[in-house]
Amino acid sequence: MLEKLNPGTVTRIEVDGESRFKYLFLAFGVAIRGFRYMRKVVGIDGTFLKGQYWGVLLVATAQDGNGQCYPLAWGIVDSENEDAWTWFLTQLKEVIGDTDELALISDRAPSIKKAISTIF
Repeated sequence: MLEKLNPGTVTRIEVDGESRFKYLFLAFGVAIRGFRYMRKVVGIDGTFLKGQYWGVLLVATAQDGNGQCYPLAWGIVDSENEDAWTWFLTQLKEVIGDTDELALISDRAPSIKKAISTIF
């Protein structure tokens, strides 16, 4: 549905061997197209989800010409570990690409560092 209403939108859902939710990735087409005009600096981070549904929300943001946050992609994963970050960053790389100008900013969590070194 999102892909029809917002051309270029990328959604990915991964389930485990028992068809239970594992990972979600979402990047709106308009954000992907707009990234061409942004500085190639992407901040990535995760935060815990609490309440009825547990997990971790992962985000990737850039900065627009006015210095405002420019959301690129979101993910929901089971936990903030190397496998989850590797999967998220693989999806992110598919939508924004990889160039020599690209810089990733994070809180340097060990799982993020390993995933970045694997993917980029």
